[in-house]
Amino acid sequence: MKRLRNTGIYYLIFGILLAVSYVFSNLWPISILGVLLLSIFLVLKYFFKEASFAFSWNKRALRLLDVLLIALPFIYVALISWYVWRPYKQTVILPNNYEGIVAVKYNVANGQDEIWTSSFFGLCGSRLIKVDTSGIARTSFKFHDNLVPLLGIKQMNYNRGGLKIYYEHNLDDEIVEGFDGTWLVNDNTEESGKQIYSTDYNYYPLMIFVVAQPENYFDYFMTAKEIEIWLAKEKKKYPNSYIEQPTHKLNARSSKFLRKAGIL
Repeated sequence: MKRLRNTGIYYLIFGILLAVSYVFSNLWPISILGVLLLSIFLVLKYFFKEASFAFSWNKRALRLLDVLLIALPFIYVALISWYVWRPYKQTVILPNNYEGIVAVKYNVANGQDEIWTSSFFGLCGSRLIKVDTSGIARTSFKFHDNLVPLLGIKQMNYNRGGLKIYYEHNLDDEIVEGFDGTWLVNDNTEESGKQIYSTDYNYYPLMIFVVAQPENYFDYFMTAKEIEIWLAKEKKKYPNSYIEQPTHKLNARSSKFLRKAGIL
């Protein structure tokens, strides 16, 4: 009976600690198991007047059971965290020597089928996305957000660690190694060759980035003065909202191109 009581208290406290934590607050439902175990304990002790359980297991088996009961909440947190924050692996193939805006739109009728590459028995594979000569790709598959409906949690940094970008004639070397497409990532710092720049349009169901030589940066993005003017207009339009200054803001010509292509 003490084992049942102590396990219930342990799960209840563990769930409360998760609830007040900043990172794992959504994982609090394990405390429900603690409440359930404590309820069973109280019913058995005070309603059925049970003082103890008769176990036929030996001491070693009972110790293993205790270890399992103690480890279970940690396994629960580890497995859910791995599932939600695992990388969304994508391999984007660009036309040879392509420079310009690259836009991928997901879950589009008549888009590319979901093709996997480098998978091992259906695991650890990457979704293959081919971009046409205009820089546009449309996929028929959704961008999986690793949602756990029961817990209401999903991944927000969709591309982190899982995005690879190649030219079709060189599938051995990434255009920029380590670029993952999230707006939180700093610019790549290669001294020569093409750069890849994130945009503030990287959210489901859309991913937009720019491949360009550094000297051609302002062919696609606003200057510092243009960003300043844009910010002033946005603050005037939404006076009670916080407007974050973008690192890279597509200019009017780039936005017009995307609207014409039906992306925006």
